[in-house]
Parts: sequence; structure tokens; C-alpha cells
Amino acid sequence: MPKTRTDRPRPTAKATDDHEPDAAAPEDHDDDGTTPAGQGPTTNAASKPDAATTATDRRARDAGASGEPNAPDATERTRAAGQHRFGGFTEVLRPSAGAWRYDPSTDSWDELQPLPAPRGGFSAAVVAGKIYAVGGHARAIQELSTLEAYDISNDRWETLAPMPTPRVISAAGVVRSKIVVAGGLSTRKGRNLNANEIYDPIADEWRAANPMPTTRGGIAAAVIEDRMYVLGGGNPLRTFPNNEIYDIDSDLWSTGQPMTVGRHGLAAVAIGRRIYAIGGSPQPSWRSHSSTNEIYQT
Repeated sequence: MPKTRTDRPRPTAKATDDHEPDAAAPEDHDDDGTTPAGQGPTTNAASKPDAATTATDRRARDAGASGEPNAPDATERTRAAGQHRFGGFTEVLRPSAGAWRYDPSTDSWDELQPLPAPRGGFSAAVVAGKIYAVGGHARAIQELSTLEAYDISNDRWETLAPMPTPRVISAAGVVRSKIVVAGGLSTRKGRNLNANEIYDPIADEWRAANPMPTTRGGIAAAVIEDRMYVLGGGNPLRTFPNNEIYDIDSDLWSTGQPMTVGRHGLAAVAIGRRIYAIGGSPQPSWRSHSSTNEIYQT
């Protein structure tokens, strides 16, 4: 059973919403986003056919200031600026190994060394000049435990210790130069997950951490100081507005003010003391879309 704490931050939220109704009828499902008993409820949700996106100029700069061995120098941080896109699925749901970097100064894309193998639905995080791609799947019912790291300075991939719990559409964040991976979906077992695991890039080792209080997939995460905020999620019956906060020091979860619009497949980014929760699907399937942008003040 997950351990939780009762202290709550005092947030504020702003939201606008503009989405299409979802015409698809959801499948029967008993996952209500509450604390799971045992292995928790099941879901048959499919992962979103989209590429993983990561590596902004600010995140690359933060990784370089980590003080870890092999932290990138100024040249590497300059090369890291912009947006990287890896993998994903084509319009006909074929997995891709493609890799690109967007340069905002020239408004252009550069092709990079592709992923070692095609996959999508994975999570990504940046530590010390490397972009880590974890989990995902290459086929509809075969989630992966794969962990691969892309070295920005030399355009090279390496394969690292696999994640203990294979999963897709999980959330990942960097806390104290460790990668925290929470939640997600097991397509083989047909259920959302609450697994929470931490990867040490220096030791190339994983360890289990306190599970997330709710079983959710299609979630987003943002990190402020030493806490990771895990937002949203969904299953075939509903979407979740949940906001759960993981403290790596105490290995405890707390509950923050939920989003005003429940969504899965959303994006989240922290700027200063604010978290922006953007877009996503407000209805259970991927056929609905939202322009919602909510601000959570920590």
C-alpha cells in the first residue's frame, strides 16, 4: 500500500477549454483513479501514437549544472538547446526509430542518429547532457522495459539497465540527478499501473520506490525542487484530474489541488514555481482534443 503524507501546497489554477466531444463509446472498466487494492484495477486503453518530446534549452542548462561527473560543457549545452523528438508512431501506427532536433534560432530540423530500435509511447528525461528514453512499446500489446540514452555531444545511443516494470505512457522526471518513473500502462495485462521506480545514471541501477497512490497511465510530470508532480491520466471510462506529489527524500506521496479539467496524454512543464498543464484528451479515447492550459502555483 502506498505511503502518503497529509501536508498540501496551496495552489491556484487557471484554465480555458476548447475540445471536441468524444464520440467513441468507452469499454467496461472499474478503474476509478482511487487507491488500488493489491494489483489494482484493469484497463484496455491503447497508448497514444505520438513521439516523445524533450530537451529544452532550460532543461539542458539545468542538467549541465548538476555537478555530476561528465556534465556537459558550454558547447554541449549549446548543442542541447531546442527540442528533440524521438520515435513514436506513424499515421498507420507503425513504430518509428526516427530522431530529430529542432533549432528555434533557425526554425529548422536536423536529423539525428535514430533510436536503436523503433518504439513509441515511452517517457524521456535529461540528465548531464544525455536524454534517457525509457519503456514504451513497438507493438500494441508488448510493453518494453528498454532504457536507452542519447549522448547529445556525440550523437550516439547506448543501451542501459532495463526498467524493472515494463510499461507505456508513464511519467518521468529528474530529481537530484535521479530519474523517477511513475505510473503507466501494461498493455499485456490490460491495466494501469502505480509502480514507482528510480534510476541512478551513474551506477546504472534501478530501485523500487513507494508506489503512486492511484493507478494511472497517460500522465504527465513536472519537477520543482525535490518534488515530482504527477498530473492527469485516464482509462476507457474516464479521465483523471489527479495531482499527486512525490517527495524523494521521505519517499512519500501527498495530494495537491486537482486540475479543473481531467485529461490524459497532456504535457506538463515547470517554470519557476509554476507548473503548466497543457492540452491532452478530455474524453477517454484519443479522439478528443483540448487546448486547455492550466497553471498550478506551488
